[in-house]
Amino acid sequence: MTTITAIPTAPALRRSTLHAVARLRRFFKHWAAATSAYHERQVALCALRSLERQELDEARIYRGPIDNAVEKAAEIYKRRNLRHS
Repeated sequence: MTTITAIPTAPALRRSTLHAVARLRRFFKHWAAATSAYHERQVALCALRSLERQELDEARIYRGPIDNAVEKAAEIYKRRNLRHS
């Protein structure tokens, strides 16, 4: 008994190739958007961290104890890295 396998036709190959290319394009488009959004958030956080207490009070933004702890940890980490370099 012989089995006959279906050989994909040219339109089917073209369709599957176009589908794969479209999925790849969509993946990179979403990846670029996510990267851009992440970068924008980092820039905004950096700008907020550089504000002085008076400027934050004027904007009615409260800097909580977690922010202070994170800043202190970042300073300690920076000092350790400078000392070991």
